[in-house]
Amino acid sequence: MALVIAGKIVPLDRADPDAVFKGRVYVDDSGTIERVTSGNGAAPTGFSAVPVLDVGEAFVLPGLIDLHNHIGYNTLPLWTEPKQKSAFIHHDSWTRAASYQSSISWPANALVQAAPEAVLAYVQLRALVGGTTAIQGWPAANREHVQVLRNIDDETAETNTRNLIYTSALTKKPLELGRIAQAQRQGAGFIYHCAEGQGGSLVAREFVDAANAGCLEKTFVGIHCNAISDSDWQRWAKNKAGAVAWSPFSNLWLYGMTTNVVAAQKQDVAICLGSDWGPSGTKNVQGEIKVAKLASQRLGLGLTDQQLVAMVTTNPGDALSRCWKKTIGRLTPGAFGDISVFRVSDSKSVWTQIVESTERDVMLAVYDGIPRYGDAGLMLAAGLTKSSPLTVLGTKRRFAIPDPEQATEAWSWKDITSRIDAVRKDPVNALKQADGRRQAYAGPKDGSEAPLELALDMPTGGLPMAGNVSEHAAEIVIPPLPSLFHDAAFLKAIKSRGFHGGLLDGLKGFYS
Repeated sequence: MALVIAGKIVPLDRADPDAVFKGRVYVDDSGTIERVTSGNGAAPTGFSAVPVLDVGEAFVLPGLIDLHNHIGYNTLPLWTEPKQKSAFIHHDSWTRAASYQSSISWPANALVQAAPEAVLAYVQLRALVGGTTAIQGWPAANREHVQVLRNIDDETAETNTRNLIYTSALTKKPLELGRIAQAQRQGAGFIYHCAEGQGGSLVAREFVDAANAGCLEKTFVGIHCNAISDSDWQRWAKNKAGAVAWSPFSNLWLYGMTTNVVAAQKQDVAICLGSDWGPSGTKNVQGEIKVAKLASQRLGLGLTDQQLVAMVTTNPGDALSRCWKKTIGRLTPGAFGDISVFRVSDSKSVWTQIVESTERDVMLAVYDGIPRYGDAGLMLAAGLTKSSPLTVLGTKRRFAIPDPEQATEAWSWKDITSRIDAVRKDPVNALKQADGRRQAYAGPKDGSEAPLELALDMPTGGLPMAGNVSEHAAEIVIPPLPSLFHDAAFLKAIKSRGFHGGLLDGLKGFYS
């Protein structure tokens, strides 16, 4: 659908990155930005009958980009290992913790097997509520599914290939890295969990292997990289740099330390933010940007609010654009029509207001030119009658997620939560029914009518686990769904847990 948004435009255009002006953004039927105008600038041809969403003095920004997540796990709350008394050493340490499998692997796998559509709806809505319009870290699926966020892992960018970006949450062997490096030299991207752990730990070898294989191209995005040395950052720069996906909440929660952002900046490695996942991350990158600010203040990183905003817009956008050959993270002609709108809260700078904004301030989230979440009045003004009501922090909102069984109808909040709750209350029966649906289907596995199957991207843990989680159904305890936003329960769960030394307690100040 074509769309016009009128408000205070923050285009983040290269020509004038500081620009903020009253104007309009025109998005065409294909979901591409056709024109951005200031004042009474002329509209493009063909927009005379297009809905105009006037957001007044609110800020109109490129949609927020979450460059590191594992969204299939975002139905779970924050997790800690009760027996762990000191920070974990690296990513293979906490996956072997005694409670990891029962608290994370079993519940997450049960939910995606028994209620895959509902899980995807919930986790996408959670991201939209925080102004996210593009996210990395989707579970692999046997067929296409309802998508209301940009899937960074599988975006085709108007081409006929799905291998524009390779991703891996698991350690790759040198031979595999070599093959990916060859694809990178042809323009492909590589988003890689790399050297996640304390400095000098054995996982630093993952970065060395990637470097030796030739992966350190401009299209390389290293996730975490908090175990690597200063010389590693220098080596990265010699290879024309790239980007790092920084998840300070998760790093501090698990390891008590985080990525050497200062060293990365010295070598011109772009810093991007990712909220990671429910068990050790924030609800969305709108929350993660606040953690980055707290880390900057506590650790003396010297980051400005404008730099922080770039970490969820232009920095990840530019990294992705190298692979997609289409602009994202900027409101410019020819860019993807992904847009987020934030209320004006006070007289502080636009950058500070965005950094300090909360879910209460998100007025609209537009993916590919279609509003998928926002204030009820704006959603209805856009003509989205096929949307459902939702109250967030006392404000009436609507969201537009098509019913996977009737695409012309919208899913309701009750539809989504009731399916997830049915699995929570009786995982044995829910998994048995899911197995029955799969066995009864005789068509191609990737057919449009095939039961949706999702494969999560994290290790199952160090304890023995059969390939089918149904064998453990009677042992599975699935916690209640956490809220869609940073609420009092989430903030309370932070205090005296994890290994952040109190740094994350400061999040409460943003959400008071």
